[in-house]
Amino acid sequence: MKALITAIMLVATSSMASADVTIRFIANEGVHISNGETGVLIDALTWNSYDGRYALPTDETRAAMIEGEAPYDDVVALLFTHIHGDHFDPEGAADFSNRYGRSRSIRGPGQVYDTFLEAGGNADRFHPHEIGEEECGFDGPPECRTSYGFYITVSHSGRPFTMRAEARPLFHRPDIENFTWHVELDGISILHLGDTQPQVADFSVWDDTEFDVILYPYWFAQMAEGVAFLDSRPDARAIAFHLPATATALTIRAALGEREYLFGEGSEVVIETE
Repeated sequence: MKALITAIMLVATSSMASADVTIRFIANEGVHISNGETGVLIDALTWNSYDGRYALPTDETRAAMIEGEAPYDDVVALLFTHIHGDHFDPEGAADFSNRYGRSRSIRGPGQVYDTFLEAGGNADRFHPHEIGEEECGFDGPPECRTSYGFYITVSHSGRPFTMRAEARPLFHRPDIENFTWHVELDGISILHLGDTQPQVADFSVWDDTEFDVILYPYWFAQMAEGVAFLDSRPDARAIAFHLPATATALTIRAALGEREYLFGEGSEVVIETE
């Protein structure tokens, strides 16, 4: 079953030119995906380090994201994978929602939406997905779970359909709704896996989609099922994140070997576009 499409049009005024796509690391699993003129933030606003185990954005970076200061002045969507505090800051998202009009959207699972509203968020800025009668949410077979998604379509003068984002659920923990996000920008296809647990997840929900980059939590590299999934996508550039805040070059090497990773606020990966 094809994914249900809920589209919103976002209009930007800057002139568009093809540019490389940059994945800028914020903290933990937070990233800013951008071509310099259109960008999206995923799991970038967070508040709970869980006693220092996971890194948080600096105060300066948090303020810049909320207030739309460079380099985050190109952000058209704020996306979240799940409700945990090292992935989602309800007060930060609420503040973001109350600063902007329809030109910026917030998306995430229902649990994120409910907490966002409790924090005083603007309901008009958050676009929750309503589960249809033929959909089985997060727990059913892939043929009905794959419809649990939506697109965000960005339209620029003379250059439409620049960016799209689609969410499909994969297992994290019981009773936790975990979105995995597919973002396509300037033809570059990126999968953000959130906190997917590979030993339980049914990756067939993404069988119909090719990826140039897969952003995965580091424990994939330590589990047979995670390695098998990454190996099944040999053409994708696999990049680990969600490393502990106290990680060192030695412990990262022990966890990942020679695998590529993002760690340290401001580190970047640049993907060349044709």
